[in-house]
Amino acid sequence: MAGKVIVLVGALHPGARELALALEDDPGVERVMGLSRHEPPLLGPKFEFVKAGPGDPAWAAALAEADTLVLFPLIDAADRNEEGRRARVVEATRRALAAAAGAATVVLWSSGVVYGAHPGNPVPIPETHPVRPNPEFPAAGVLAESERIAFEADEDPAGRAVVVLRGAGVWAPSWGTFLARSLMAPAMIGVKGQNPPLQCLAPADAVAALALATSGRLRGVYNVAPDDWVPAKEAARAAGRRRLEVSQRVAQATAERLWRAGMSAATAGELGYQLHPWVLDNARLRQAGWAPTRSSAEAFAEAGAQVPEGMLVGGVQLRRSDLYRGAAAAVALAAAVAVARRQARAARSARARPVTRRPPSSL
Repeated sequence: MAGKVIVLVGALHPGARELALALEDDPGVERVMGLSRHEPPLLGPKFEFVKAGPGDPAWAAALAEADTLVLFPLIDAADRNEEGRRARVVEATRRALAAAAGAATVVLWSSGVVYGAHPGNPVPIPETHPVRPNPEFPAAGVLAESERIAFEADEDPAGRAVVVLRGAGVWAPSWGTFLARSLMAPAMIGVKGQNPPLQCLAPADAVAALALATSGRLRGVYNVAPDDWVPAKEAARAAGRRRLEVSQRVAQATAERLWRAGMSAATAGELGYQLHPWVLDNARLRQAGWAPTRSSAEAFAEAGAQVPEGMLVGGVQLRRSDLYRGAAAAVALAAAVAVARRQARAARSARARPVTRRPPSSL
């Protein structure tokens, strides 16, 4: 009997690449098709790349063959046209679901950011908690809208199974998330007086959840998260990173200025997800047979070990490309540069006027 055909929409997503490799060992899978306008670095005899996007004949033809459809919404943080970006992602989701009408299973890789980062969030957050994405973080709203479109497909009379996986924070640099960008900044930014709980999901555990979802044994919403969470200060220590604390007013104002000036690829709304709790409860997915292999501290340590070397800024290393990617990274950079300048000015002042002291520079 022929095995399943699994089609990955958004094949450039790191999770799609790793899922395709994992499915090479699944005897029930015959083919894995990856759809994208640009060829992803995927390898394996089962994998077939289809260079196509929404509206292309090849795109619809490939989706018509799907037994299982896996959606990876690709949200370009550098796209400053929020409405246009939302429309493209949501329309791609809607078109994929329509073209893959014969798929028995649909899997959407989403994120716990759809719950929003709010002071009153339960710790941890169960799947029954309402979706309340922060308006100032548009990417979370795009994912919530994609989920809504996917759930509409669950009402199909054909009875297809729709699975939405809401992942905890993935900090690994290879995944390129806003959290990963903040980890690669000169320092992990923190707000004075705040030490919120943070989770770190290992990519291998995320892929294991995706592979389980493609089996057809799941249905509905599942949080994908480690069993635990750690305070932000402990997370920085585990990752081997410096933590820099500034006032919330300074952090917010700096991020907004950098966004307006075009120096940051992300909005200041990212900061809320490192200020308020949004850690996830994984009990439902555990009951379905999945289990994490790494704790948050272990995953933070792995992610920190993967941070690449780069240029020296204020005594810490930073890749030049990351200067323009991520509000949290930009805030940390601004703070580090300000500290270095303040120290230099103080040294010059001490040499010129030993008895004169200047007030600290504003960040």
